[in-house]
This record gives sequence, C-alpha cells and structure tokens, in this order.
Amino acid sequence: MKALSIVALVFGALSIFIPVGGVFIAMLCSVMAMISFRSQPTLSGITFGLNIINTAFLSPSILLSDAASSGAFDTADSISTTAPTEAGSIYWVYVGFHLVLFVVAVVWRLMRGAPKQ
Repeated sequence: MKALSIVALVFGALSIFIPVGGVFIAMLCSVMAMISFRSQPTLSGITFGLNIINTAFLSPSILLSDAASSGAFDTADSISTTAPTEAGSIYWVYVGFHLVLFVVAVVWRLMRGAPKQ
C-alpha cells in the first residue's frame, strides 16, 4: 500500500500542471489515496490535501465550465440550448468528490483501525 500512496502522491502533484485532464487525474489519485489511507494515512492525507487545493483553487477550467453552464456568459441576443445550472454546482461536485472520499477514508480508518503487521 505504500507504493500505491506514493504513486497517488506523485500523480496528484503532476495533475497540477496538466490543464484540463488534471482534474480527472486528481480524482483518480483521490480514489487511490482512499484505498491506501488505512495503512499509510500520512502520504494519503497529503495526497487528499494536494488534490483538494488543486481542484478548489488551481483549476480555472472548472470555474470556466461552471460559469458557462450557469449562464454567466450569456448575452441578451444569445440563445442557450441547455438548461442553466446553479452557480457553483459543477465546482462543488468536483471539490465535494475529494471531500467525501477523504471523509470515507478517515471513517474507515477509525472503524477498522491500523492494519496489523
């Protein structure tokens, strides 16, 4: 599990520099960090923190897609073919994904305890 947490940390750090696909790589790294959290809470916790900061503050593509989906860029003469979403809904889906996985990992660690070696 140590190798999985290290791989998640490395790819989570690399996802900061990848423009659009980095968000999805960070989501995959959060899943890997959740799996390895029970045996390696320090490395996995760092990975979760890195992914949450990356998604919440360093991903302008999420903010632009959220603004476009909510209709912030629509003008009076433009016709929107899709129903607008609430402002912040796409943003909170991505950030909430990481937060929910982190909470699940912490609860799982508290319920099962540290693995016996």
